[in-house]
Amino acid sequence: MKPADSPMPDSLINVSELREFTFCERSWSLARQGFAVSPEAQAQREAGVVFHEERATDAVKGHNPRTVKWIVLLVAAAILLLLLHAAHLGGK
Repeated sequence: MKPADSPMPDSLINVSELREFTFCERSWSLARQGFAVSPEAQAQREAGVVFHEERATDAVKGHNPRTVKWIVLLVAAAILLLLLHAAHLGGK
């Protein structure tokens, strides 16, 4: 929302409004019409921002639990294949 003393016309959109629009067009539209965000909705929005920031940080660092599980599974499969191959060679 634009500040009351802003010289910007209502037809222009600033960067923070663009961010809000891309996140939720309906929320942006209601804010432009003067509807206030409830304290509960604002708390949920802030919690969502924190959640997504933490997920992004983990993704950048490579801390995806699913990735770790796949790596462990692939290493275990490789070890099993090596053991089977060694057993097969030992039997000849």
